[in-house]
Amino acid sequence: MKRYKLVNISILSSLFLLFSLTNSFGQQNRSTISGFVFDDARRPISQVIVELKGEFSTLGRVKTDGSGRFYFGGLAQGRYTVRVMPLGTGLSEQSEEIEIAGMGVRGQLLAENVQKDVYLKPRRTAATVPFQNAVVFAQEVPREAEDYYKKAIEDLDSQRTLAGIENLEKAVASFPQYFMALQRLGLVRLTQNRFNEAADIFTRAAAVNDRCFDCWYGLSFAKYSVRNLPESVTASEKAVALKQDSVEANLLLGMSYRLTRDFVKAEKSMRRAAKMSGGDNSDVHWNLALLYGKDMERFSDAANELELYLKAAPDVPNKNEINKLIKQFKNKSDVK
Repeated sequence: MKRYKLVNISILSSLFLLFSLTNSFGQQNRSTISGFVFDDARRPISQVIVELKGEFSTLGRVKTDGSGRFYFGGLAQGRYTVRVMPLGTGLSEQSEEIEIAGMGVRGQLLAENVQKDVYLKPRRTAATVPFQNAVVFAQEVPREAEDYYKKAIEDLDSQRTLAGIENLEKAVASFPQYFMALQRLGLVRLTQNRFNEAADIFTRAAAVNDRCFDCWYGLSFAKYSVRNLPESVTASEKAVALKQDSVEANLLLGMSYRLTRDFVKAEKSMRRAAKMSGGDNSDVHWNLALLYGKDMERFSDAANELELYLKAAPDVPNKNEINKLIKQFKNKSDVK
């Protein structure tokens, strides 16, 4: 009996360490880079390759989804290059430099979500190459609303954020069903952490185009952030239905299931995210470690996920503390 009590005390102390670390080195590799790829007519371009490079190596490649969106997660501080390779489209390749500071005003580590849209120009020889990408959602937009939207994009691209938001709001006021304006305004509100506003805007956008992956994912993220978990689950399920191979959507669905204490579904969704990411997404392994270590008392699995976390994010600070935690979880598994 005494041994059992000591083991439980040790478990609690290990779990406390695991969750307290989430707010320190866990933030180090939880930044993201995302955006949309457009052509020179500001139409979204689907199924083009987007490559992310660090200072010394290529970190990953993805294809834009049906709305032209790309996403890279699990990033640390540093300088990155986003390279868009629109093979077969008649558009020119383009690269954008991005820096993630990940540092608060008091020097604390913060997760940073960087939004960077890329606008491609036609190649000089493009006239001989058929354009292979289609606009996923087309609308007849009143000229006034379209003019406001174009001004908004120019403002946002030039870092005139307040002016850009004002023009997006004018575009939506002029044409309340303006899908692209609603979609972009929702993304802006997410980056400002104005989650309730973002949720309302994405709900309106999804009502116009219910095949919009980003609308359902953005709605889920917003609802998760304010801990409206049932609605987060519902929106995440719709996002996954539209894009089953999305790492971020499957992970968010798993995280939402976990907080509703549906641990079986949480594991299934997170495991699917791990498979889709090829094991390279540190966020997936971190959240699986939380699920196994805190909720399911599967300490061996928690230790394995932390090892995979370190493999995916080898440069995290406090690496020694994670290794100690891995050892403690393995010991608990042996005792149990």
